[in-house]
Amino acid sequence: MIEARISIDKLIEIVRQGGRVKTGVDVYDSNGTLLLAKDVMVDKTKPLKIVRNNGLRHVPVASNGGVYDASGNKINVKSAKMPNILSDSFLDAEPFKTQNVIKRLKEILELRRFAESISIKAQAIIKNAVNQIRETKGEFDVDAVSAQASELASFAEQDHHPFAYAPREWFFYDDYLYNHATNVCALGSQVLHRFNKAFSTIMEKSLWASPTLAGNEKSGIFSYYYPEEINEMTFGLFIYDLGKSMVSEDLLNKTSTLSKDEIELLRRHVHDFGFTVIEKNHLGSTVLSNMIRHHHGPLYEGEAGCYPAGLEYANMPPYVRICKLMDIYDAMISKRSYQDAVNQVAAVTGLFRSYVHKDPILQFILHAFVKTVGLYPPGSIVFLKSGQLAYVLENEGPLVLPFTDKNQVPLRSRPDPFNAGKQTGVLAIDSDRSLRQPKKIWDCLPAFIREIALPKDQVAAAVAAISTV
Repeated sequence: MIEARISIDKLIEIVRQGGRVKTGVDVYDSNGTLLLAKDVMVDKTKPLKIVRNNGLRHVPVASNGGVYDASGNKINVKSAKMPNILSDSFLDAEPFKTQNVIKRLKEILELRRFAESISIKAQAIIKNAVNQIRETKGEFDVDAVSAQASELASFAEQDHHPFAYAPREWFFYDDYLYNHATNVCALGSQVLHRFNKAFSTIMEKSLWASPTLAGNEKSGIFSYYYPEEINEMTFGLFIYDLGKSMVSEDLLNKTSTLSKDEIELLRRHVHDFGFTVIEKNHLGSTVLSNMIRHHHGPLYEGEAGCYPAGLEYANMPPYVRICKLMDIYDAMISKRSYQDAVNQVAAVTGLFRSYVHKDPILQFILHAFVKTVGLYPPGSIVFLKSGQLAYVLENEGPLVLPFTDKNQVPLRSRPDPFNAGKQTGVLAIDSDRSLRQPKKIWDCLPAFIREIALPKDQVAAAVAAISTV
């Protein structure tokens, strides 16, 4: 009879300190290979590390086995304290329980479905605006688009921002313009909020530290941007690229290298065409004008490839810099007519390395950006260096749930989650391999994840909903 399942990390630590363990039950890997024999007393850490490297995070201990400390005293495995291997935001220091993993998987699914429903609606709104601009040579339903931007932004201050859970692979490049606008607005608005909070806090402390105000420090009374300004900036994050509506679809979706004339025509979306959209819809505010006309400007002094020519980086307000950064990021990780999507980890780290230490305000924006998008979205699939596939439960860490062996064969036993960020060996994340979505590796998913994960037909339904608008 099985008395308990002990954390493999706990057992390794016990043996490292001179203890021993006999499982009393044979332990196999997913291929049926015996890893631990039931009658063998293990007094070395190597066999236990082999078990861990095969994806098993807990080991069963039967009543005819036992765990012993360095003095030979038997440890009561029923009451032995397990190490907390889950993130505080997930289980908050509770011992591992299978039902908590199932609960988290269901929560991720609900957030993914919620994000998809919002995204589909937002893309329908922006697609309608694009069609209106093409038909009227510039006009669109400003109120409808503004209301949708506000709805997207309403999630920006939530702890569990739903767009952090949204899958990215169920849209194709034909929908790029609409998907791009939705992503930039949804994620950009959260970056804007994070930047504003961090920068305002620093500014406030600096102000209260002045000689005339020393000793009177108060918090929360200064804000670099105020709510009505942020609302307008959020609207700008949704419409900043609408000048492209006046560029031919053939040019927007061209797969071959653009000629010099085609590049110049495409660049007109920020000044000529962008100005037309501003003028025809009476959007004369400085904020909207800056975002539409300057979102390809320099983020730091001397940045190459920026336009319009002659624009100084000092004239790029933080909200325009956020717009440009999110524009670049989403373009990198999206499938385009002329390029495949870039690994999200590579995109975030690449952008950070490109812009770090370039400008003081840009550093606040970068940190807000990294904090918002994260590296490993919950609900995505990562490769471990062992070759195993693991499901991301929490971005923090990240906390992952391995579900295959090194040959991508599904594990027979139910795996346990662990913090991959603390691993340096074969259980560390292989950042050279792209993130995957559950639908891409459906046949590898174990039953308990497959029953909860996004159904295959939901992808087709989502795409169909967009195409009928």
